[in-house]
Amino acid sequence: MTENNYRNPDYFQYEEEESIDIMEYILKLWKKRKMIIIWCVAGAIIGLIAGFSIPKTYSASVTLAPEVQGKSSSSLSSLASMAGINLNSANSIDAITAEMYPEIVASTPFIYELFNLPVQFTRKDSVINTTLLDYMKEYQRSPWWTPIVNAPMKALGWCLSLLQPKEEEGSGEGTLNPYNLPEKERKIVKALSEAIMVTVDKKTLKTNVSLEMQDPLVVTDVVNAVVENLSEYVSEYRTSKARQDAENLLEICEQRKAEYYAAQQAYATNMDANKNVALQSVLAERERLQQEMNLAYQVYSQVATQLEAARIAEQQAKPVVTIIKPAEVPYRKTAPSKAKMLVVFTFLAGCIAAAWVLFGEEYWAKLKESLTGQNEETAQAEE
Repeated sequence: MTENNYRNPDYFQYEEEESIDIMEYILKLWKKRKMIIIWCVAGAIIGLIAGFSIPKTYSASVTLAPEVQGKSSSSLSSLASMAGINLNSANSIDAITAEMYPEIVASTPFIYELFNLPVQFTRKDSVINTTLLDYMKEYQRSPWWTPIVNAPMKALGWCLSLLQPKEEEGSGEGTLNPYNLPEKERKIVKALSEAIMVTVDKKTLKTNVSLEMQDPLVVTDVVNAVVENLSEYVSEYRTSKARQDAENLLEICEQRKAEYYAAQQAYATNMDANKNVALQSVLAERERLQQEMNLAYQVYSQVATQLEAARIAEQQAKPVVTIIKPAEVPYRKTAPSKAKMLVVFTFLAGCIAAAWVLFGEEYWAKLKESLTGQNEETAQAEE
């Protein structure tokens, strides 16, 4: 506070008016304390109703550390170089990194692969075995107000469906196309993709896969399946090129093996048919067959070496995913927290009631007075 403020009488008047306004607000709230308390009680009751109406959910998570592809050992590199395969260049270029895991898991084809996952859960003291797709369709709980909220949109959709030609629906799960799913299946894909959370630490590449569902056994099975499918997806991508090379070399190796056996058989047949024969023509033919057999063996041996190198490269390309923290069946629910909902709804109700007392009543009274005045002026003008 400056010296000029002390000398200015308007400053003290402003301070006094501000303190009066605050006291006025407090008095207003105190006079309407019963109404505010009633609102808070109503908010608490609504919070409890909402807390008991929202289905329980359970969370399970898996923490894993993907292997960082490094350089191959010198012996493996030298063996692969004999086969014309550069393992170092193959490992240095990897289009799928840990940062892409969230996009892979959220993709429709990946979620579609989970539809036929067998799940088991208990409902009313009975064990139910079904697939994840049927579980999401038939056994999901929802709050009691969900049908009421969705009723207008369902009615609108029904009216629009009457104006559109009916499409023939395929029978059986085998007719589902992951790139052209029906509406229900698309909603299930969206719900699962939003429920599965994949976070990756950019420094350590430590990956956490978490999921929240309404049954503890189902959420554990699904999160384990997600990790397994993710590992298989990455492994399939990284090893597909090396496996294709190995398959091609296997085909070539079988051909060279057959050629070597044929040359060996021809040389043995010539030796059996021309025992103790010293003719130069026979000796020249024998030498030619022996050279062909040796050449065929050298080619077959080289291709066999290349095949072994390609198989080693395929094994080397497979990523090893180390699970740091496996999924455990959760016994405590994650949501809803009835205590938090009670506090939040009570606080919101109290704030709404206080805002109504301080500002709403006065604004409503002025609005009614203004409307009444306009109506009177209109009536007088008509007279």
